[in-house]
Amino acid sequence: MTNEGVKAFYPEREQRAARMISAVKAVSEQVGRSMAQVALAWLRNRTAPVIPIIGARKVSQLQDNLASLDLVLSAEQLKSLDGASRIEPRIPSVIFTTERWFRAIRYGGTWDRLLL
Repeated sequence: MTNEGVKAFYPEREQRAARMISAVKAVSEQVGRSMAQVALAWLRNRTAPVIPIIGARKVSQLQDNLASLDLVLSAEQLKSLDGASRIEPRIPSVIFTTERWFRAIRYGGTWDRLLL
């Protein structure tokens, strides 16, 4: 899928990325740690199992990433990061929660033409 196709399917993708960066930066400034450390500490505290792939090219980057292991984020900070990264439900969940979509699927787009 092209970048334009992704934008059409998920138009608020860029706004979500900006929210996430802003939230990570804010927490980073609060705790006095790098944004990478905050992001890794946050991923470590997710309820769903997440295995981050550390892409360090330099020893200093690896050391910075490993320093995230002793970073403890507060419940408020975790909530802020979770909120910034929240994804609004889309297809297919919207199909089953919206009457219009449900009728379109169930009746093959003929609901408006049915004589009731």
